[in-house]
Amino acid sequence: MFHTRLCDLLEIEYPILQGAMGIVGGPRLAAATSNAGGLGILATWGISLDELRRDIRETRSLTDNPFGVNIVPLSPEFTRSRAELVIEEGITIVTTGRGDPTTPVVSLLKEHHCKVLPVVPTVRHAVRLEAEGADAVIASGNEAGGHVGTVATMPLIPQVVDAVKVPVIAAGGIGDARGFVAALSLGACGIQMGTRFLAAHESDADLRSKQRILEASEEDSVVSSLFTGKTVRMLRTTRLDKLMDLERRAESKEDLKALMAKVRQMRQGDTDEMEVVAGQISGMVKAVESVEQIIRNIIKDAARICKQLGRTAEDA
Repeated sequence: MFHTRLCDLLEIEYPILQGAMGIVGGPRLAAATSNAGGLGILATWGISLDELRRDIRETRSLTDNPFGVNIVPLSPEFTRSRAELVIEEGITIVTTGRGDPTTPVVSLLKEHHCKVLPVVPTVRHAVRLEAEGADAVIASGNEAGGHVGTVATMPLIPQVVDAVKVPVIAAGGIGDARGFVAALSLGACGIQMGTRFLAAHESDADLRSKQRILEASEEDSVVSSLFTGKTVRMLRTTRLDKLMDLERRAESKEDLKALMAKVRQMRQGDTDEMEVVAGQISGMVKAVESVEQIIRNIIKDAARICKQLGRTAEDA
C-alpha cells in the first residue's frame, strides 16, 4: 500500500529513512532500521575515518539489507575524505547533511555509482542539487532536531515537490503515522525521522537523554547557534536558557565568539545539563520502543488512517 518509487530506488520495503545522528546513531540503530524494512543511515560526524570504517563493517555484519552513510559538509577536506572512504567500502547510498558543500560531493559520488540524497532546507538548494545529479532530495523543515533552516516542513515539502522531478523525502516534525500520511499527501515519496529513532531501544543515546525526550513538551525544543555557529534545534535546559539570553544580548561578533568559547568549556560539566539534539516532535514521544515496533506501528496506523479517509470521502 505504501510502496513508492523511493522503495524501488533504494530497494527497501517501506519508504522510511532513519536520519543520521552523530554519536547516538551507530550500527545497532542503522541495522535495526534496515532490518525492519526502512533505510538505516550511519553518521560521519564526531568519529574518525577508522571509526567510520569500523561502523560500516559492523553494520554489514548485522544486516543483509541496504543501508546508507551520511556525510556532513564540515569542510572540503572532511567531505572528500569521507566520500572516498564510503566509495572504498562499497557503500551505494549516501545522504549529505544540511548545508551547502563547496566540494562537489554529489558528482564525486555519482562517478562511483552511488545513489545520493542531499538534505535540503530550501527549494533553491533542492533545484541546484538535482541539477548536480542527486537521485532524490530530503526536504527538511525547521521542526527537525539538529541543524535547521528557517522554513517549516508543511510549506517546504509541496514547494520542493513542485520544483524537482526526483523523489522528495519529507523530514522535520514527523514522528508517527499521521505525519507519514501527511507527508505522502503533500507529494513526498517517503519520510526521514531522527528524534523518534533517537528514543528507540537500539539508539546509542544514554537513558537520561531518552527520558528527557519522553518528558519534553511541544515547547521544549529551541534553536541556538552557540554550539556550532549554525542554528541547531535541541531540548532546552536551565543552563541553555541562560546562555541563549546572553546570546540575544551579545553586542558584537567578538562577544558572541567569546560566549561560544565559554560554552565549549561548560559542556565538559554536568551531564544532566548536556544538550539533547531533538526536534519538536519530542512532545509526541511517550515510550521508548524498538525500531521494529516504531516502523510497524507507523505502517499499520497509516493504513487505518487512509481507510478512514476513504470512508469519509465516500460519505461526502
